Amino acid sequence: MKKYLPDYFPGIILFFLAVIIGLVVYQDYGISWDETIQRDLGNVTYNYVFKGDQALKTYQDKALGTGFELPLVILERCLKLKDSRDIYLMRHMVTHIFFLISAFCGYVLALRLFKNQFIACLGFLLLAFNPRLYAHSFFNSKDIPFLSAFLISMLICHVAFEKNKYGWYFLLGLACGYATSIRSMGIIFLPIIGIFFLIDFFKSIQLKEGVNQVIFRTFLFLTGFCSMLCLVWPFLWAAPAKNFIDAFHSLANIPSGGKVLFNGTWYDNEKLPLAYMPVWFTITIPELWLASGIAGFLWIIIAFVKRPLHYLLNAPERNYLLYAACFSGPVIAMIVFHGVNIDDWRHLYFIYPSFVMMVLFAINRLEQGRGKLIIQSACMLQIGITSYFMIRNHPFQQVYFNSLVSHEKEYLRNNFELEYWGCSFKQGLEHLVSANKSDSIKIYWSVQPLFNNILMLREQDRKRIFVIDDRKGADYIITNFRGNHKVEYPDLKAEYSISVLNSTIMCIYKLH
Repeated sequence: MKKYLPDYFPGIILFFLAVIIGLVVYQDYGISWDETIQRDLGNVTYNYVFKGDQALKTYQDKALGTGFELPLVILERCLKLKDSRDIYLMRHMVTHIFFLISAFCGYVLALRLFKNQFIACLGFLLLAFNPRLYAHSFFNSKDIPFLSAFLISMLICHVAFEKNKYGWYFLLGLACGYATSIRSMGIIFLPIIGIFFLIDFFKSIQLKEGVNQVIFRTFLFLTGFCSMLCLVWPFLWAAPAKNFIDAFHSLANIPSGGKVLFNGTWYDNEKLPLAYMPVWFTITIPELWLASGIAGFLWIIIAFVKRPLHYLLNAPERNYLLYAACFSGPVIAMIVFHGVNIDDWRHLYFIYPSFVMMVLFAINRLEQGRGKLIIQSACMLQIGITSYFMIRNHPFQQVYFNSLVSHEKEYLRNNFELEYWGCSFKQGLEHLVSANKSDSIKIYWSVQPLFNNILMLREQDRKRIFVIDDRKGADYIITNFRGNHKVEYPDLKAEYSISVLNSTIMCIYKLH
């Protein structure tokens, strides 16, 4: 291990700097709409495993993966956390640290692939400091942990096929199984890696050597995968195959029944246009990375068409095929099978690491020409522009849009979902308890994020907040405009508001 430390030293520095930043800012983020639901899932699963409580079998969200939620609850119990604020701050910090660990794995993967420190460090920055993902890495304990586990699996996959040792294939199975226990979409690893094993199998037959080794490596991978998947997902224990199929089916058919604002038009969640995910992806990735990633994807596909055997049989090269497949496959599947994908493209956040590898592929190729200084300068400029947005709009980086969409006054609010998970209610409530010194602050609004973010207040302030159903008896109305983006209260005074990119994401109106 010591011989690798000097090579990884720049990445280690970046990792610890990112951790320090996280420790400074993690208390600034609110509780998202789904966060209490995720914790409830973890608690129900914990009681099933350690107390024999059978409530999990009839629990509404029993089919959701618990690979990350169960360890969070176990840690909460070990630390003996009781206060809601302490519990959710812990969850935010642990989720973020896991995200940063995966970003460091992305750095290691990039360094092994490209043998270029600039490219590897750039990879870490693209992974750890994507504006939307950075904010989500605190309060999103399902999409971001799945992305993180997916990225860690990508690194182990590269090492396993490079070293070709039995232990690494078993570890790869464990990693892929753990990722799948968070989100059943992780099953995508099986057909893709299975194709690689199949190619190696036929190649060994042709060479008349190593057939048994390929079979054993495949067995080790599948054994690790199934063992880890069942171990950390208790819902599968009763009937592993049947329950997994049910879980996968429920993920592809998420019942919602609501409406989504997209390009200024309201759509049913189940009837979103085919352009929904591609458009969201296009307008929420920094411009240079977007262009580079598309170029890298086309570059890989064209190179594969020209020399398919080289990319299939050569272990280093076929990693790029893995990334192209992991990026495009889920998107195509989502479009073809009309999978529900609401709230920007967060259900597909796990494709982002594959996209980053294609970004790095293109930049690495371009950097090898005469324009190396220009390419590096452009990258630094894009990092600077993105960093400026993140610092200026902290802690609401999840509302990032690039310059491909208008930033005119209230344009984004009237055309797209913005701060849809209501984390900004934390800042709104903190303003109220600070500005209003009375013992009773009555709020007319009863959406989940408001109740969630009351939990983030200090205990003495939580006791002062009352949510009521009668507007006449309330002091304030608070809204993040979800579901009523154009509804304002011109007859009321705006007590406090937060805007990002010239669009209001949360507003408090004073009633009396």
